[in-house]
Amino acid sequence: MRGLTLEEYAPYHRQVLHTLSMLAQSIKGVRTHSAGLEYTSLMSSFLMHNVSGARSLLALYELSGVEWFPVTVGYGIARTMFEVDVAAHYISQSPQERASQYILFEHILNKQAMDVCNKHRRSVDPSWREAMEIEWQAKWEKREQEINDKFIEFAPFFTSSGKNGRLFHNWSGKSIRQLAVEVAHEEAYDIFYSELSSFTHADVRLANRSLRLRPDGPSWTQRANEPDVGEVLHNAASFLTCYLKHFGSQFGILDAVAVDACWDVEEIKSKN
Repeated sequence: MRGLTLEEYAPYHRQVLHTLSMLAQSIKGVRTHSAGLEYTSLMSSFLMHNVSGARSLLALYELSGVEWFPVTVGYGIARTMFEVDVAAHYISQSPQERASQYILFEHILNKQAMDVCNKHRRSVDPSWREAMEIEWQAKWEKREQEINDKFIEFAPFFTSSGKNGRLFHNWSGKSIRQLAVEVAHEEAYDIFYSELSSFTHADVRLANRSLRLRPDGPSWTQRANEPDVGEVLHNAASFLTCYLKHFGSQFGILDAVAVDACWDVEEIKSKN
């Protein structure tokens, strides 16, 4: 493909993302993987998540155009698409065991959320006490024993070994970077994900994206920077491409050549 001008960058990647999402939506059925129903349903839910992310970005682009595209929201969506792709590749290395591990971590999350709610029923702020009491009665009270029992049953699977074993901070017990390295996504993590995280953690680079230097002094604006819009769409398209290839190889549905063809926009246009 020839080099893209600045004016072509965002529209081109918008078209690539659209073509990829349409390819994904053309999947009409998924056979149950040999690793089982849990793995099959998990990979399918990841596919739906990434397609939904892509469609959300496309809708934002159509609604806002380049000038007013909500870049911060866009980078947040693209970031989760990367995390899904990395998690999927990691789970697929040991599909039965890790799919179950991913799903069972819900019992740890439920226990943590319930305990936090219970703690703040005693908040010094009366409005919080009232709110947490309402949530406790509506969401947790009738399930308290069940949630505690499930936590006791499954916590050992999510506790580090050793004398002072600690509960995992997430389902895998590893950071996103550790997972990325293990599934050969280190470059994508270091180059793309680190920048995406600026928008999630609101570091100075996020503020500077909205900074415009003028003769009369600095000002901040909500207008999108055109290169940023293109990067959002480029990142999302790259992550969706990677996931579609992985999903296709796992279930024998999509050919990698067909996925790569979504990037040849000029060829696509010539056929329409």
